[in-house]
Amino acid sequence: MKRTMTRMAVTGLGMLLGGIAMASGLATPARAEVNINVNIGAPPPVVVVERPTMLYLPEPGLYVAVGVPYDIFFMSGRYYYFHGNNWFYASGYGGPWVHVVHKGLPPGLQRYKVVQLHDFREREYRVYKVQGPNFKGKRFDADPGPNGRKGGDNDDHGKKQSSNGNSGNKGGKGHK
Repeated sequence: MKRTMTRMAVTGLGMLLGGIAMASGLATPARAEVNINVNIGAPPPVVVVERPTMLYLPEPGLYVAVGVPYDIFFMSGRYYYFHGNNWFYASGYGGPWVHVVHKGLPPGLQRYKVVQLHDFREREYRVYKVQGPNFKGKRFDADPGPNGRKGGDNDDHGKKQSSNGNSGNKGGKGHK
């Protein structure tokens, strides 16, 4: 019984000293940290023979590419591409594309689901196809960007098309 009490006293003393050491900063508790990095990678290249027309969608307040099989949007001087449940941005519709998290998107893209953006695009595209050259909405020809320049030296690279068909500002910036 004496031996049991001695063990209990030593154990208790060890716990007491350990507690004091931790409280006084002599011992630090073990900490674990876990970091997970997922490389999304770049999407497949956007291959477009001619510059896509970008139509303005008043409801979300941004431009969208029409007549191409890609979800490409233009807002705040950047092109945004939705592919495989991921968003990417670039200075031109031809890339190079950089992954962007949903929180990093402009408000017009954050606020709406892609399905809604498709609905807005289809509605405006129907009007554009019916009106043809008399289309009254805002539009411009997309800029392929630094790595995707099309045409020769006299190319009007990224010039805006206003509603009357005249060339305007470069890269779709400064729209009416």
